Amino acid sequence: MKQKFLFLLLTALFGMFEVNAWAQDYEITCAQDLFDFAEAVNNGELEANAVLTDDIDMSGYMEDEWTAIGDWHGSSSAGYKGHFDGQGHTIKNFNFTATHNYFALFGVIWGSALVENFTIEGDITVDGGYQYAAGVAAYTNNTPTIRNVHSKVNINSTSTVSTPRLGGVVGGCPAKSSTTTIDRCTYSGTLNANDKGGNYGGIVGYINNNSTTKANITNCLFDGKLQGTGSPQLGGLIGYTRAGIVAVNNCLSVGTIEYVESNESNVGQFAGRITYDSGNTGITFTNNYYVDNGYLVAGSSSGGQGKGTAPVVVTAAQLESGDIAFKLNEEVSGGTNWYQTLIDEEYPTPNGSDKIYANGSFNCDMTPKEGLSVTYGNTNSSIIDPHDFADGFCTVCGTLDETWMAANGDGFFEIGTAAQLKWFAVYVNTKDVAANAKLTADIDMTGVEWTPMGIGSGNNAPGATAYTGTFDGQGHSITGFSAEGAGHLGLFGDAKGATIKNFSISGTLNVTDGYGGGVVAWPANTTIENVHSALVVSVPNSGTHHVGGVVGSARGGNTISGCSFSGSMTVAAGSTDNFAGIAAYITNGDNVINCANYGDVTFSDAGCAAGGIVGYVNAQQAAIQNCLSTGQVIFDVEGTPTYGAAVIGRTKGFSTDYVKNNYWLEGTAYGTIHNNNGTEAMETGSITAEQLASGEVAYKLGAAWSQLIETDKVPVLGGDTPVSYVGEVGYATLYDATTGYELNGDVTANVATFNTTTGKLTLKEIENIPAGTPVVLKGGYYNKTATDLPAINIANDLKGTDVDTEADGTMYVLAKVDDVIGFYKATGTIPAGKAYYQSTSGVKAFYFAEDDATGIDAIENGELTIDNASIYNVAGQKLSKLQKGINIVNGKKVAIK
Repeated sequence: MKQKFLFLLLTALFGMFEVNAWAQDYEITCAQDLFDFAEAVNNGELEANAVLTDDIDMSGYMEDEWTAIGDWHGSSSAGYKGHFDGQGHTIKNFNFTATHNYFALFGVIWGSALVENFTIEGDITVDGGYQYAAGVAAYTNNTPTIRNVHSKVNINSTSTVSTPRLGGVVGGCPAKSSTTTIDRCTYSGTLNANDKGGNYGGIVGYINNNSTTKANITNCLFDGKLQGTGSPQLGGLIGYTRAGIVAVNNCLSVGTIEYVESNESNVGQFAGRITYDSGNTGITFTNNYYVDNGYLVAGSSSGGQGKGTAPVVVTAAQLESGDIAFKLNEEVSGGTNWYQTLIDEEYPTPNGSDKIYANGSFNCDMTPKEGLSVTYGNTNSSIIDPHDFADGFCTVCGTLDETWMAANGDGFFEIGTAAQLKWFAVYVNTKDVAANAKLTADIDMTGVEWTPMGIGSGNNAPGATAYTGTFDGQGHSITGFSAEGAGHLGLFGDAKGATIKNFSISGTLNVTDGYGGGVVAWPANTTIENVHSALVVSVPNSGTHHVGGVVGSARGGNTISGCSFSGSMTVAAGSTDNFAGIAAYITNGDNVINCANYGDVTFSDAGCAAGGIVGYVNAQQAAIQNCLSTGQVIFDVEGTPTYGAAVIGRTKGFSTDYVKNNYWLEGTAYGTIHNNNGTEAMETGSITAEQLASGEVAYKLGAAWSQLIETDKVPVLGGDTPVSYVGEVGYATLYDATTGYELNGDVTANVATFNTTTGKLTLKEIENIPAGTPVVLKGGYYNKTATDLPAINIANDLKGTDVDTEADGTMYVLAKVDDVIGFYKATGTIPAGKAYYQSTSGVKAFYFAEDDATGIDAIENGELTIDNASIYNVAGQKLSKLQKGINIVNGKKVAIK
């Protein structure tokens, strides 16, 4: 045997070379080489790779001498996992009688094995108690691929087992959690089931009874013969599939089935028998054709003749003309897969060389000109009209004009019209899911039909069709938006690793089935920030949905921040699952931060998980923080819903490390969070309209929020009017040497003068604060707006510092000790921006001359010490200066803010 070990080529060598995906281990030039290769694999070289360098003639060997490559001894460790490339050669006279189960050229192919590019001819007899046999591979598991392999092996079964599983190419794909790909393969031999039951298929005999077993059969041809008596299941492509998920695309069945006696219901031109278990799809057909040889597409079937587009019956004349070859290629991406030499060949085959062309006069979309016929040939002599492009699309066929827009120097498409936005969506979905865009103007989408960017339709995590780029609205609005349908519906369908930000959207979203989000229906690892939805969302049909005003079904790793929903959502009776103003569903790694729901969510089914912020949290490590819901969550039938609440409708279990600092307007829903058994899981967070209007909630929500007190009745996201808080004691000091402030809210500014008679400081209110005026603030929540104010002519004994200043023994800072408010002698540092009183009297403190001073219970400046008193924390440790929290000063508690 010739054995060839290749050195790997280094990719780093001048950057000139690439390492092949498959390293070549064995060159096979004769039958003995093939026997030796099988022996090497079966002795443990499971990942060995091989190429045929010549046709192989197996004649001269005894009929019982062959042991399959990847001979399975009851252990997965014996499956073949390498790459076998026939390089277009033929293995002839493969004439053997099965001596073991899993009998074929390959016994079991495993893992990501690839077997390709050869023809095999011969005769196999399967007798004894052997179940799996085939012309190419008896059994598959994991994710193997067989492509461009052509079996002309005649298989005669006299097996004594009750259900033999034999195939012209593959015996069986029975393994769970596996996906077998069979592409551009043919079966042209005769498979004789004799007087037996079992599963017999031209391409595959049997596909397992489990929805995790998948098989993709594409561009395959059955032009051989199946025959049998008794009760076998005979299918031109598949003998029997029992609830596996099977896709049959672009295939042709022109072979014959000779069936004698008994139950013809188990005979089909594509499949002998199909079983559809509940929830599984069975076989889905796309663009397939067959000759009517007296049998149905599928024989016995619990779910009809397959799903998708039914295979089409064709005539011999259609086959001979080249029409079917052209149609098989027309629906295929990635080049030509079907060939036919007209006149000489009666039907197309994936194993050929002559391409088929449609000739005639065509419109730009390759539809024939009216009144003109189409012919087919092996040369191209067509006349095709050019596209008529306008606003980025062909006016005749709708083809995208890829040159209509171009990205700017930063790699962003600049979008300022509805036509440009629609163009960009088609560009994303057909050309580049990673394209970036910026809005340069407000956009009115009225009357524009919409297909979401990042087309999504399945129930798995976003895949290759998901949007992965950056979409920056730059503060603009999208109005008049309208989308209706099923699947993953929204401005974006699926997004994965994308950034979507900085715009508002209004219009309508009608989710008839599946998942919907005003911004994105199905994101993963995506950032959605500063997006505001005012959509009118409807779920008109019963069924299972995940629908949110901003996000539908978040699938992990997403950050949804600074977003709001101010539209409305109405969910029809019988619609179940999850609905919310912000996100219908989130899971581990998803973060909903600084978001607001101002809209109403109305639902009618007690089983719904409906929330103002999130419908269902299916995780414990999903963050919902600093959020506000003031909209109604309405259960519009009698009673109380199982899962309906202002912040979270339902949770699988939450942690206060992740869910915290959220607020909701009392009376708008049934509580903050409902858990899985319908009881209240968290009572905190309810606030009144007065608290909302006062600025208290805006302050507690944090820096991402603002509110113009007395004007804004509720906090708003972003904005330029943050809310400040004097503190729990109701007093604080303020000093700014460069900027004056106008105050808004219930806070007053006061100057202070010292009364030599009483020894106390007296406060006097001023309307606003000119620059360089140290003041004492009194009250609760307020806005301060920087402005240029004239100086005031009023006595003021306070001083201020605009830099951190070391106390010199004459400085007194605002504090409260032993329930008495005043300015106490300080040591340490006085922070920038604070006011203080200065005196050389040496007294301990100066007290306010007003009755309500005892309402102060904390010290404003947490960086300072008081005189030289002994200071300790609550753990008894001595401190050099006061710290935030509780301090013990000379045996008494002092609270530091």
